[in-house]
Amino acid sequence: MGAAFLASWPWENLGMFKYALYGPLVGRAVASRAWEPGSPDRWLFLLLALFTLRALTYQLWSSYSNMLFLTRRRRIVKDGVDFEQIDKEWDWDNFLILHILIASAALYLIRSLRHLPAWDARGLLVAVILHVALTEPLYYAAHRAFHGGRIFARYHALHHSARVPTPFTAGFATPLEHLLLGGLMALPLAGACAAGRGSVALALAYVLGFDFLRAMGSCNVELFPAALFRAAPLLRYLVSPRRTYHTIHHTGKASNLCLFMPLFDRLGGTLDAASWELQEKNRAASGAKRMGYAVASITARS
Repeated sequence: MGAAFLASWPWENLGMFKYALYGPLVGRAVASRAWEPGSPDRWLFLLLALFTLRALTYQLWSSYSNMLFLTRRRRIVKDGVDFEQIDKEWDWDNFLILHILIASAALYLIRSLRHLPAWDARGLLVAVILHVALTEPLYYAAHRAFHGGRIFARYHALHHSARVPTPFTAGFATPLEHLLLGGLMALPLAGACAAGRGSVALALAYVLGFDFLRAMGSCNVELFPAALFRAAPLLRYLVSPRRTYHTIHHTGKASNLCLFMPLFDRLGGTLDAASWELQEKNRAASGAKRMGYAVASITARS
């Protein structure tokens, strides 16, 4: 049986030369001095800056998760990342090449997108509504479908082959999955633009916020204090304690399928009942260790 459609990257054999695919965009930006405010290709400079910041977001979260002097006590999966996984995830940023090619094509075809205002506060409200009403439920439905038997084996199993979640694991998937993800990311922005409320700041904030949350969700470090969700129980359905929450998904696979809002797992019957308890245990364990170190220090001084 041959490889499944869109299950492998067309440039996967290029190695580091894959970055030459950015060449035409970078060349055009340099030739037109796109960084100058009056340049007709100013949009191209902003696009390249956005994708540089996207890559930096994942890199910074990866650096943080590997700072064991800060994270060791709050790591969820205690094992380290082995060389096999490092090799697998080496090309985690393939999806950024795909997304920038799609985004630049859209900007070339739809000229009005090149002349968006710097900011429109009402566009943020439109984007939030569309994210909750469209992106979240559609992502949940697609993710659930990717956990079906044959489609899981052909596509999503690659993502789940990572034994220890890392920020780079968020980008470790097939072209088909990232095409769908890119489309779901674009929906709120396209809706805001169609309503006449699109802006440069909205595009930057939404895309970087999306990446920030995805990278944080795979960092394998528990960040949220359990007291936050005890004080505001409804919050646990609007914002997942995603580190523990997502790690459960990677071990159990059939549960905790949502993007950022566990509400949709609750509605779909795929919410793991142990999610909150394990999140509290992870935080309590790190707190107990800190208390133990403090007691030991005081004892040593006396």
